[in-house]
Parts: sequence; structure tokens; C-alpha cells
Amino acid sequence: MDRQPQGGLGSARGFGLIELMVTLVVMAAVLAGIYLSFFGTQRQSTRMTQVAEMRQSARTCIQLMEREIRMAGSGWGRITVYGSKNGSNDSLAAVTPGYGGSAGSDSVVLVGAWQANTTLAAGMPNASSNLKASDVTGFADNDLVIITDGASAHMFQITGVNAASGMLQHNPTSIYNVAGGHSQWPASGYGAGAQVYKITKATYYYDSTSFRRPAVLRREFGQAPQIVAYDVNGLHVWYELQDGTRTRNPNSLSMVDKVIPVVRTRVADARMATLQDSVWAVIRPRTF
Repeated sequence: MDRQPQGGLGSARGFGLIELMVTLVVMAAVLAGIYLSFFGTQRQSTRMTQVAEMRQSARTCIQLMEREIRMAGSGWGRITVYGSKNGSNDSLAAVTPGYGGSAGSDSVVLVGAWQANTTLAAGMPNASSNLKASDVTGFADNDLVIITDGASAHMFQITGVNAASGMLQHNPTSIYNVAGGHSQWPASGYGAGAQVYKITKATYYYDSTSFRRPAVLRREFGQAPQIVAYDVNGLHVWYELQDGTRTRNPNSLSMVDKVIPVVRTRVADARMATLQDSVWAVIRPRTF
């Protein structure tokens, strides 16, 4: 009588070496694919986050510039503002371009009045006359002020405020008040009722060396520079002229119709294509 082999219908058989190696290779390939996919997605996500952060930073800068460009020249428009600097004639405009060359970044100086204003309570026959204001509220030592009658404009620096007498002192201790400057003074001076504006003079410029990453800075007169856009690739300021053409280096403010600041961004990665973008706005100053 035949006997059944011990151990059931057949003997148990394990994996062979070749089968085990094939399994390991397949598993390694699958894991490598998952790894590459995961880290590739992570890199792309990080890259998109960088792009979003740069755009947001640039957009914040443009919004700040837009506000100040819109208010540039408020109260005197395109009129050249005359002043004195260490006894020499000096002048400034509502918008002063700073062309950085075809391959460089630009700067721009914006002058506007959106803080305090008053009128002359008494006439100023000449630049050394007392500056008696109808109201000194909002004015302080070291402020820059512009006096204008709509046809002429001149700038001084306040060296003292006397609320009782309404005097805004502009002593020659300041380099902006030294006698010898202030050309083009009106023949009859500035009469009572002429406007007096406390001004903000702000310069926007690109700095690629002072911080860990390149930035656009805003430097207000008398204050330390502040970062308004971080990790950017440059600042270009275009000017649209009244004939519709555009230039970064206008010959005269009288021909400028709109100002177009452009903050450039750049995301570089050795493993991926460089992404270059920009944020910009087209702005016409209200007084132009």
C-alpha cells in the first residue's frame, strides 16, 4: 500500500536568491520613484512659496511708491522749488529721476505734502524775513517746509517753533537756510495767505550690498533707510511722456505725464530654470 509523503501534498519551497534580488530591485526602484517625486514636489512647492513671497514684497513696495507718487508735488505741482544749501542755490522737483544706466537700477526722489499745512499770517518780502504762520500745529524742529503762491516755491528748514507768536524759525544754523541761496525769489515776496507745507522728501533706491539679500530701500529725509522690498532683482523707474513715449532718463519733468516704477524679481535654482518676473504700476501724480 502506497504511503503519502510526509508533510502533506507537497514539500514547502522558499524564495530563491534570484527572486529575492528581483524583489529588492523592484522595491528600490519604487522607493526611489517615491523619493524623487516627494522631494521634487517639495522643491517645486518651496519655489512657488519663494515666488509668492517675492511678489508680495515687491507689491508692497509698489503700493507705497504709488501713494507717494500720486501725492508728489501736492500744493505746487511741477513748479521748481528753490532753496539754499550752504549758501549756494539749490533746487528740487516733485519727482527727481536717478537713472542708473542701461544695465543698472534707478532711484527716484519724491517730494510731497501730506502731513501739515498752513498759510502765512504776514508777508515775507525776502528769504531772511520772519516766517509767521497762521497755525503751527503739526510743525516741528528740523522739518522741511515749502512756501508757495502757486507761481513760485521756496524751501526752508525749521529750526524752532514758537506757538505763542506763530513763528516758524528758519535760522541760518541749518545748511538749508544759509543766506546766499534761494534764487528766483518773487519780486514782491510772498504775501499773507501764501501756502506753507510741511514736506516729505523720500528717496527710493536699490541696494545689493548692505543686507544679506538685495533690497529696495526708502530713505526719508532725516531718518534711517528702511527696507520696503526684500530679495529683489532691481528697480527700474520709467516715465511716460506727454507724447506717449517712455524713457528711464527724461530730460525735463515738464514733459512727464506718468511714472512707472518696476520692481524686478528673480528666483534662481541650479536644478531648475530661473524665474524672472516684475511688479509695476502706472501712476499720474494728482498735480500733474
